[in-house]
Amino acid sequence: MDDIDAAPDEVDEAPGPEAGDAVDAGRRAALTDSVHDALLELLMSRGVEPGSPLRTQTLAYRLGVSATPVREALARLEGTGLVVRSARRGYRAAPLLSERELDQLVDVRVLVEPGIAAHACARADEAFVARLRAAVEAQRAAPTGPGYPVFKEYLRADWAFHELLAEGTANPFMVRTLDAVRGFVQRLHQVEEQVPDAAESVAEHEAVVAAVAAGDPAAAAEAMRRHLERVRSRAAPGPGTPGVPGAAAPAGVVAR
Repeated sequence: MDDIDAAPDEVDEAPGPEAGDAVDAGRRAALTDSVHDALLELLMSRGVEPGSPLRTQTLAYRLGVSATPVREALARLEGTGLVVRSARRGYRAAPLLSERELDQLVDVRVLVEPGIAAHACARADEAFVARLRAAVEAQRAAPTGPGYPVFKEYLRADWAFHELLAEGTANPFMVRTLDAVRGFVQRLHQVEEQVPDAAESVAEHEAVVAAVAAGDPAAAAEAMRRHLERVRSRAAPGPGTPGVPGAAAPAGVVAR
């Protein structure tokens, strides 16, 4: 695993294109997106160990880009909790979530997502139920490993189901609230090579869809609550889990 600490940050390159140039601005945004995805994969695949420094110039050299898109991508990743920044030390890869943080994260989701499921159910029509079923099928078909470069498609499909329910509420604040925790959920997958509970997650999502199809908001909320509590149980570290005192390394990533 690399420690991205080989070179100090250097002077910024010359300013980029004029703000009014929409074409160049679009290219810059696309480059930043590409760098963001590359850094995300590096962090999730443990190409950088938790706690290691992330030097802008070193990363730019490694990715074959200028420093500007690297800085912009790091700022976005800071919002997900995958990287942290301090005034004196710059950016560093975030430490793994502690057992208490994991529990707190699920607490937030249990407070928010059953309500999302109920509101989406209350508004659902046949077309929306069909979209939910398609989302579950995409999750079922997605590869589950080995390694983040392979199972990242599964994680996207898994999270897309939750996003679709939030969109089904037609409440932009619910969508933004759910989106705020996405990066922190992603951090739960940094130490794994495989998704061992894909079948369980798919079945739990199917239970939510069944309740929505039946037009029962209370049942949809309860199915989502049960799903998240089972996620909590499956994610609970055993003795020796990395980052948790006294625990053994887990065999696979827990589906969300």
